[in-house]
Amino acid sequence: MKIIRLDYTSIYLLFILFLCGYIRIGLIISLIILVHELGHVLVCLIFKYKVISVTLYPFGGITKVEKDINTETNKEIVLALAGIFMQILLTLIVKFINIHDYDIFLKYNLSIMLFNLLPIIPLDGSVVLKSILNKFFSFKTSYKLYIIISIISIILYTLFNYKYSLNNYLIIGVFLYKMYMQVKDYKYIYNKFLLERYLKKYKFKYISTKKGNLDILKIDTYQYFKENEKIVSEAKKLQERFDKTSI
Repeated sequence: MKIIRLDYTSIYLLFILFLCGYIRIGLIISLIILVHELGHVLVCLIFKYKVISVTLYPFGGITKVEKDINTETNKEIVLALAGIFMQILLTLIVKFINIHDYDIFLKYNLSIMLFNLLPIIPLDGSVVLKSILNKFFSFKTSYKLYIIISIISIILYTLFNYKYSLNNYLIIGVFLYKMYMQVKDYKYIYNKFLLERYLKKYKFKYISTKKGNLDILKIDTYQYFKENEKIVSEAKKLQERFDKTSI
């Protein structure tokens, strides 16, 4: 099975650039995107995550990784920013080589870098946003805020770019589709988040004790619950949810 895939929108863009005589620009953009995704792949190898696929889009790429939802927030941030780091490294290398098209390269490299930092699903900026939210809020609350902020960002992006080329509408279409999938799969993702904590033993950084139900569970934090002057463990609450023999 092929790991690297070229999305049809990328094929369309390269074809248009070729017809218009801008094939060098197309190749520069492709190089930037490949190097960006290489950063994600290298960090996956370091963290021992399985890379499922790398799909290349005109605005960047999407690296699908097999990892737990309960992954440490700091690791998520490092993985998300790895592509940006590789672009910075590529800028230094290209400057050292002193190629003829350096100014053009710098323009597109910076544009793709800033674009990927936008808090829009599935861009790297949205992953950083979600990881930061997970540091302060429960997983359930963080996920909802992550969706809301991404929707607002898509609206703002559309308002600022509605007069531009067809490429922007293709990009917005990808955003809307990815957003739809995140909303559609919310119940599955939340249940997987809980099931991971039930089946696996994580070394969480923090311990919390307060009133509430499983909706207050937070990444990096093991939860105890206050119930009628008793302290109930997270493990017990999860057992009540998933182990029907305990009821």
